[in-house]
Amino acid sequence: MAYVSGLSFGIISGVFSVINILADSIGPGIVGIHGDSPYYFITSAFLTMALVLLHTFWGVIFFDACERRRYWCLALVVASHLLTSGLTFLNPWYEASLVPIFIITLCTGLWAFVTAGGSFRNVLKCLSCKQEDDSRVMMYSALQVPLED
Repeated sequence: MAYVSGLSFGIISGVFSVINILADSIGPGIVGIHGDSPYYFITSAFLTMALVLLHTFWGVIFFDACERRRYWCLALVVASHLLTSGLTFLNPWYEASLVPIFIITLCTGLWAFVTAGGSFRNVLKCLSCKQEDDSRVMMYSALQVPLED
């Protein structure tokens, strides 16, 4: 549920952001002329990507914090959301907004990964592409290891 709601909020945020960018691109003027940044569209795309990911990560952390009654996690999610939104006011200076937002995205992504049960050991096992020799059979209907006869 946390992944779905976070991703949904992220996609909706991204859609509204892209719609506004497309509305800017069709006129009446062209962005990048008369002192505007020529990197407006590419930085807007990266910012939209970061916000979609952040909403997904925030959803995972927020749901876990609600279930475990960790109010300080809820406060950190809300504070990082406000900080990220506030950093977008610096957008004419793209380095001042994109770099901190991507740092927040990386940190929040690692936090959500650990919250969801991920570990460094699991990442190494995934990257090694080795299968474990596990002779047990899992019964998916009951989700229990069958008793040996």
